[in-house]
Amino acid sequence: MTATPASAYDPDPKIIQHDSQTTVYCPCRFNDPIDGTYFEKDDGGVGVKAVFGYTYPYALAKVEFHPYDEILWMYDVTNDGDGLYYKVSYEGDGGRYGVYTPPGTSDAWDVKKVNLDIPEGRTVTIAVYDDVKLTDHVATVRGTA
Repeated sequence: MTATPASAYDPDPKIIQHDSQTTVYCPCRFNDPIDGTYFEKDDGGVGVKAVFGYTYPYALAKVEFHPYDEILWMYDVTNDGDGLYYKVSYEGDGGRYGVYTPPGTSDAWDVKKVNLDIPEGRTVTIAVYDDVKLTDHVATVRGTA
């Protein structure tokens, strides 16, 4: 059985936890109400994590950018028929980007991991939307590959 995302949360969720770390000083760990985040050492990188919900510690979703191997992790942790969409872009190469979202199944948690293969040192922008058409902007977070 597969759940399909609804049109949008109303009201939009907000960032209830945001962590950003220069990863030259890692390994480092950040706790959160989902499963925590572990950034590995990556000279010149900046890892970023944002947890979304309405009140802490009740999370709906999480996105992480890991500079080591340029990995994007996305979590949808409420089986409510809705989800967030992540438009990931980086500077250079003509403004390349991709749009990603967890699979939206009937599982209690949906997790998706994407290897972005972004060149080292590039600023990575993750624009978060509450709809597949990318018209309902929720937040933007940035890291460095």
